[in-house]
Amino acid sequence: MSIEPRVFQLLHLSYKAVFRAADKVLMTRYGISAAQNAMLLYLLRHEGATMGQVAVALGLKNAAVSGLVDRMERNDLVERRPSASDGRAYELYLRPYGRDTVEKSKSVIRMSNERLLEGFTEEERALMSRFFETIIERADQFSTFNFDDTDDDFREEDKTDD
Repeated sequence: MSIEPRVFQLLHLSYKAVFRAADKVLMTRYGISAAQNAMLLYLLRHEGATMGQVAVALGLKNAAVSGLVDRMERNDLVERRPSASDGRAYELYLRPYGRDTVEKSKSVIRMSNERLLEGFTEEERALMSRFFETIIERADQFSTFNFDDTDDDFREEDKTDD
């Protein structure tokens, strides 16, 4: 008997558990959320990125990024400047406090990754990486899948099981 993996449920529960723990540690140590840390890490590598680019990179909606930036500006982590090339866009830059905070947070992220992967072999770690990369790729394709074409097929299969 084969057990059907509960991919949606397990990914959701894993995501919630990891980010709940990350939020707690990052908030306690540095006064930032995991989402804020993700933005700081992105800006560390992509200084001057537009808010739209940050939204795409972090998988967030523009409105969520706008609210995140508002909070981060108030806390002196980032600054928003009008784009020289696009009058409608804003570019984001790390403030000195933001740069210092993200540099300090790297050790927490590294230790968290080590802890999460503890007990797994190199082969298992490679398989996990491939699994998550494939899930991300397929999820993007999944959103364009036409489920209407399959409904009749599923109904037919259900009828034959009687």
